[in-house]
Amino acid sequence: MTGGWRIGLVCGALLLAASCADPARERFEGAEKELLSQKMEAALADYRAIARDHPQSRYAPAALLRQGELYGGYYRNFPAALEAYESLVYNYPRAPEVPRALLRTAEIHLLQYFDPSTAAEDLERIRKEFPRYEAEDEVLFLLARAYGGAGEEERQAAALAELIERFPKSKRSAEGRWMLAYALLGQRRYADADREFRRLLYLSTDRDSTVKARWGMAQSLEGMGDLQGAIAQYEALREDADNPEYVTEKIERLKARLRKP
Repeated sequence: MTGGWRIGLVCGALLLAASCADPARERFEGAEKELLSQKMEAALADYRAIARDHPQSRYAPAALLRQGELYGGYYRNFPAALEAYESLVYNYPRAPEVPRALLRTAEIHLLQYFDPSTAAEDLERIRKEFPRYEAEDEVLFLLARAYGGAGEEERQAAALAELIERFPKSKRSAEGRWMLAYALLGQRRYADADREFRRLLYLSTDRDSTVKARWGMAQSLEGMGDLQGAIAQYEALREDADNPEYVTEKIERLKARLRKP
């Protein structure tokens, strides 16, 4: 009786182990190890096999994401990367990997194919369908670049303002402040640009950022016709500038303009 009970227990354990075996998981974990070991071709082959042979597995979307990142990053094969991302988004529209796939797709459209409009569509889709995406600061920053590239200045400014307001401690927020200031300067919105550069000057913690902020303020003041104020900013940054001789020439030209009746 005891021996039969033990045999039954062993058989039950073996059946449970067999039922719990997940070949897709095992292959995915193996591919991850190969990736860490820089065995790129082997890792890519395993990721492709998972998506092909185990499409119902919860590892299939992750494998497609890894496949796209390998094609886009290591192999620089952007059409293949887009194909992997698009397969992920189409076949697994609610998978947690989708917003990252859309973000990477937008990066390729913007930075490789110079198609800001399509990139903006991908990014707006993330904001609409995945409003709690953890990397939304990255989405907003790239969206601002896309709108800037498409010549949609108001939308660019709105995206940057939202980035700065919602994610003040993000690295992308700091970069967004500079982008916003220069965008306003390019739009000849000199008073607004001056305000943003003054904020950047207040936040600056190193020589380079201080020089950049003062230079932006000087250009903004010059655009507003405040030549005395512009001269004061150029003089304040002259000693720390990479080309102090050029700054000196700039100051002299502005002083000459002031002397004209």
